[in-house]
Parts: sequence; structure tokens; C-alpha cells
Amino acid sequence: MSSSTDKLPPNVQLCLPSSHAVLPGGFTRGTLDSFYTTPSEEGKPIFPLASTAPFVVHHPSFLKVLGDSPKLEIIAKDPKGDGEKFAHEAGVWIEETKEVVFTSNLYKDPNPRNQISKIRLDAVEQGREITSSWDNITPTPDVLTGNGATLYGKDVLVCAQGLGTSVPSSLSVMSPIAPYKSYPIINNFYGRPFNSVNDVVVLPAPSLDPSVPHPTTDRSDLHHLPYTTIWFTDPTYGHAQGYKPSPMLPNQVYCFTPSTGDIRVVADGISMPNGLCFDLEGEKCYITDTGCITGDGAGNWNIDSAKGGAIYVYDVIRPPHDADLTAHGPTLANKRVFAYTDGGAPDGIKTDRDGNVYSGCVDGVQVWNKHGTLIGRIVLFPDAKDDNKGRGCANFNFCPDGKMFILAEDRIYVASLNPDTKGSLLLKPNSDGAKL
Repeated sequence: MSSSTDKLPPNVQLCLPSSHAVLPGGFTRGTLDSFYTTPSEEGKPIFPLASTAPFVVHHPSFLKVLGDSPKLEIIAKDPKGDGEKFAHEAGVWIEETKEVVFTSNLYKDPNPRNQISKIRLDAVEQGREITSSWDNITPTPDVLTGNGATLYGKDVLVCAQGLGTSVPSSLSVMSPIAPYKSYPIINNFYGRPFNSVNDVVVLPAPSLDPSVPHPTTDRSDLHHLPYTTIWFTDPTYGHAQGYKPSPMLPNQVYCFTPSTGDIRVVADGISMPNGLCFDLEGEKCYITDTGCITGDGAGNWNIDSAKGGAIYVYDVIRPPHDADLTAHGPTLANKRVFAYTDGGAPDGIKTDRDGNVYSGCVDGVQVWNKHGTLIGRIVLFPDAKDDNKGRGCANFNFCPDGKMFILAEDRIYVASLNPDTKGSLLLKPNSDGAKL
């Protein structure tokens, strides 16, 4: 479609950077405040945005992402209306069941736990009530305090943050089909317990033929091959929330090779490494830093505007085609700032097949092009029919047909975008409809 802003699609509004390069004096804005709430000296919002148009364009190229008729709908909502945070993290599309698997925020009832659940995007259309449109599931054995997750072949790889010293933090494989059998694949770094494994992504095994490109990151059908690697972040949020002991390792990013058991640190020096993802080609790795949000070890959050809120990008360095892959794995190099969020901290992160980068932020989902330019955002404005509180997004995921599944703590949204907007992790069918 055209990237002209002369005529905007419905539910879309324009907010070009030139409109707010200079603001009237007296404004202020807190770390966790959304940009549209920035007040003037008189206390009125400086950005006169309409809460009825959730798709905000900062650069005309965002219109291609949105398509001709974008819309944002709620498909699940806290039944009690008391802010129960049942929809927090993960977000994994399961093609076989046409469902999304997701995790809750931390519950204490009375012991700390995170609930794993699943939902169909069309649950409400199929007649389920919006306050009960999802199903809770219990893995066998249970996966306590699950957080981020990703597809691992036809299974789900869940970040289990652990509990105390008796239940170590781990990566666990879970079947998305009842009885949801699960098993851990790693829970330590040479005998030292992980802090609280937070997010995870898989890099398919490299090509061994110099004339054949490495598989793209959507090739979950190749995850069973030797030398597939699993990458995960390990910040100290379990300790910050009071259910894990003092950290035994720094905040780091790891690369694990299941076929050999090799575990390596591939990135450090990030305040709180949180979300991570690759581009489609597996040539760049993006890691978010939520260092501005920490805790005191007793479940109380600390917010520090001077600490991390950036997205970093690294080059993925693959071993040579003739390397001994039992002793030579991929690594990261050339760390640099990709973007800095204007509020809060970037959490979950994904890319699309055009190289755009998406992250869950304090006001919804923000979108940058591959050069680090903020091109737009999906804003979870306050709903006057419901309450006056806007929402942030910790994580989200792409689904087929241009759908985006957005986790917003006490509710779940589905954004309908351009059908040609496709996430890098969705396995692409070939021309005859079969999988690649």
C-alpha cells in the first residue's frame, strides 16, 4: 500500500517527530508514564492524541506494516475486574492447535507461581465469554514460575525461574498437547544455579555446505538437528521479587547446544538482560535491557530513570563451514545501541520478515525499522467504557494472517495488521502449501 499520510486508514493517527521537537517549557514525564500523558505547564497533555486511534504513525513507512484497515480488539479480560495479571509473558503460536500459549505474572496464593495458559484467537467468535476465553494448563511435572517461552520444534521451550534453592531455574520443554508433559534440559552453569531464566530463542543448526545459506530463524522444523543452539537471558528478577536467593551469577546471556551440552556466556555488561530475538536471517541478535526496573529482594519494585532502557544489537558470528561444531559454536560481536525507549523499558522483542523490530513497552508495542528509527507504535490507550488506565505490554507474538497477540496483564488484545506483515518466527509455507 502507499506510505502517503494524505489519507490515513481508520484507527490510525499521525504523530511525526517534527511536531514535538520543541515543547513549551514546564513539561515533565516520569519513567513509567506514557508519552501521550506528558503534561504542559498548565497540566494539559502536550500530545493531543485520540484514544480511539491506537495505531500511531511516527514515520510513513509504518503504514505498510498496518495495511488498509488495522484494528485492535480485546479477546480476554480479567473476570473479577480487580487487575489480575493473568496475561504477562511468553506468547507462542502453536500451528497444530491454532492456539497461543502464554504465562501470567507472579501469583502468590500463597506460594509464588506463574500460571501457564492457552487461548484461540477466535475464542470469542466461537462463543466463549471474554472473561473466560482461555484455558489454564498444568504441565506434567509442573513448571513453576514460568516466564518467557518460544517454539522448540513442535513443543514449547519455557523459561522456569525456579523457587528458592530447592527448585532451580531452568529451561524446560513442554508439549502443548495434554497432558502437557515437560522435562528440563538445563538448570545450571557448571554447578552454579541460574538467577531466574527470563526469555529464550532458538537458532537453527548451521548449514554445513558453503554453497547453501544458513537456515532462517523460522525453521522450527529443523530444531531437532545437532548443533541447534538455544539462547537465553538470566537477570535477577526472581531475587528482586523475593522468591529466589541472592544471585550466584552475574546478569548474563547464554548460548546452549543441547546436542553437546555446551553452555557459554555470549553477552554481559547489560543491567538487566530481558527479551532477545534474532532477525530472520539469524545475522543479528537484539537484546533488551530493563535495568531501570529492579527490586529490593522483598517484592518491592525500584524505578530508576538513570538506568537501562535500551535495545542492543549484536552481530551473530557463525563458525566456518569446516569447523568442528562440537568445539566451535556461534557467538556475538560488535555490541551497539539499536534504540532507547522513550518510557519504561523494552521487554519482549520480535522482528518481522522485513527487518522491523518490535518491543513491548510502557504504552504498548513500539516499532522501529532496521536502522533504529521509531516508525510507529500500537498504543493501549485507556478505555473510557472500562476504566481510565492505559496499559503497557511485557510481551506479544505474531500469528498468521497479520495478527499480533498482545499481552497486557489483565487483558489480551489482538491487533489485525497488514496480512503481509509476518513475524520472523512463523514457519513460512512454500508455494504448494507444504512447509519448507
